[in-house]
Amino acid sequence: MLSRLFDVCGPAEFGPGVDQALIEERYRSLRRQVPIIYLMGFVNLSAMELAVRHRLSPGLNLPTFIAVCGLIRLYQWYGFHAPRETDHQKMIKMMRQTVWFAAAVCVGVCIRCLYLLAIGDEAARMAVLLFGGLTAIGVSYGLTALPAAGRVPLFLIIGPISIAALLFRDPKFAGAAFALVVVATLTIRLLSVHSRHFTAVVRSRWEIAHEQKRVGRAHEEAVVAATTDFLTGLQNRRAFVAALESVASASTRPFALALLDLNRFKAVNDTFGHSVGDQLLKEVAARLVRAVGSRGIVARLGGDEFGLLLADVAGAFDAHQTCSALLAEVNGPAMLDDREFVIAASCGIAVAAGRPQSTSRLMIDADLALYEAKRGESQVAVYELRMDAPRRRRAQIEHALQESRVEDDLEIVFQPIFDLKSGKIIANEALARWTDARLGAIPPSEFVPIAEQLNLIGEINVHLMRLAFEAARSWPPSIKLSFNLSGVQLSQPTLAKSVLVALEETGLEATSLQVEVTETALLANFDQGRANLRELKRAGATAVLDDFGAGFASIAYLRELRFDQIKLDGSLVTAARESADGRRLLGAVIGLCDLLGVSSVAEHVESEELLTLVRDLGCSAAQGFWLERPLSRGEIEKRLKRGTEDTLHSRRAA
Repeated sequence: MLSRLFDVCGPAEFGPGVDQALIEERYRSLRRQVPIIYLMGFVNLSAMELAVRHRLSPGLNLPTFIAVCGLIRLYQWYGFHAPRETDHQKMIKMMRQTVWFAAAVCVGVCIRCLYLLAIGDEAARMAVLLFGGLTAIGVSYGLTALPAAGRVPLFLIIGPISIAALLFRDPKFAGAAFALVVVATLTIRLLSVHSRHFTAVVRSRWEIAHEQKRVGRAHEEAVVAATTDFLTGLQNRRAFVAALESVASASTRPFALALLDLNRFKAVNDTFGHSVGDQLLKEVAARLVRAVGSRGIVARLGGDEFGLLLADVAGAFDAHQTCSALLAEVNGPAMLDDREFVIAASCGIAVAAGRPQSTSRLMIDADLALYEAKRGESQVAVYELRMDAPRRRRAQIEHALQESRVEDDLEIVFQPIFDLKSGKIIANEALARWTDARLGAIPPSEFVPIAEQLNLIGEINVHLMRLAFEAARSWPPSIKLSFNLSGVQLSQPTLAKSVLVALEETGLEATSLQVEVTETALLANFDQGRANLRELKRAGATAVLDDFGAGFASIAYLRELRFDQIKLDGSLVTAARESADGRRLLGAVIGLCDLLGVSSVAEHVESEELLTLVRDLGCSAAQGFWLERPLSRGEIEKRLKRGTEDTLHSRRAA
């Protein structure tokens, strides 16, 4: 019971953080109160000594005793050896010393008071009870930060002098003793209440500070997460663009923005998995950081693209030399998972001339230079004005697509597909042509991707489809219309229905239609594409896999979807003419088509030599400029009216 009554720090029930905060706060409060406590004791006890001085002989008195004790304690609290505010063990030691020192001082005061009560007259005794009680209660209140010490003067001063007063059997002293005991009891209660309140305040303050720190750390972590690439630890695109904006708006010296892209990185991911690809990106990041050092900023912008911000470049030549040296340190073999990979990167550079620059313009320029580096022989390219021609051309096409009714300038041409056994035309492929009044002829390879991105392809496709269907309505039933469907179209749930509606409105039979799709188009949304093709096939249309061999030539598509025909990409045909390996590969692909029971069509047959080659390898049909160029609607109708005698064989004989 006594151990708990005089415990210095209280029970450790709030966790180490709060307990330490309590120790620190008790220590700071006591340190502030100690001089006041001793001053108050000195004043009260001096007044008591003066009140009874006529009963005393000269010698040691309480004020002198209190002054000596106070000087000793002040030195301990404020001297060179006083505990630092982070040394909790020394703080606890000082507070325990306070309890025992208070006990020693209070014993001395108590003895002196009992002596004065014994020898004094009635007035002197009442003065002792008054000033002794005031001293004990004042000191106790001054020690509220440390309840264990605050209880000491109440027990060791008020307790003994109250008992002594009762022994005089005088109602006046009995009343005074009773008042002192009641006040002491209430003070003890107040000490307990104050201690709980003190603890609650400290705990609340600590929790608020702790929460503020937690929020601060969370904010810092959020900032780091928002500006750091989680894989490589480099700055991410957001942080890099912010740094670029800061430099571009304030720099008065030339600097360079470089974009670096890994060659054939997708093949590594697809062949060896993303874990190996991630290791490769980390290795590239580490090499870039070592190579750039303190000369600039390195960031991962996304995928396999990195950004470099290089300060103090003298110009385009200096930037080219610097980035070439950086690539020399980055490129080269790397061992990952016991396999050797060869890192090869390309770099595009935009040089800012030391005046405020548009960051978006710099990024575009660097990207154009990177494109130049990737398609050229050099690994490094610095932006030049000529590189902006494709961007300007794209902007002009975008403007033309949005400004006018493109449908008015669109037309359809048809390129025949010949059966290689009979020499007859078996289908005509519809090809879009757009001639703009200002830009001239714009091929589909240019305007279709742009129209898709501008979300204009839907209206264009519907218009082209109706033109083709109306033209094919007059053809013989044995000749099909071959129409290409894009990835955007295949991804639309309503595609099959819209095609069937267009067939019905134009009067063309579904059996006269064959739709061509590429592997790339199927990748956009394979499940939806498969559903659309199956619905069209159920209606009577045939399905053709176009450009087989241009991409990954995945066998999975041939297994998942029953195509009626496979068109072999021109690169396979050209390679067969150039090498024996290419010839064997083309023969194997044609053999695969035979095994699957589908006909094969060779594209880009541009010479008699290629025609002979694909026929000898067993190809079913062929298409190309040497066989027949694309024809307008009127030309194809005249071509078909010439009848069966105008075949591929008759044309070759002529």
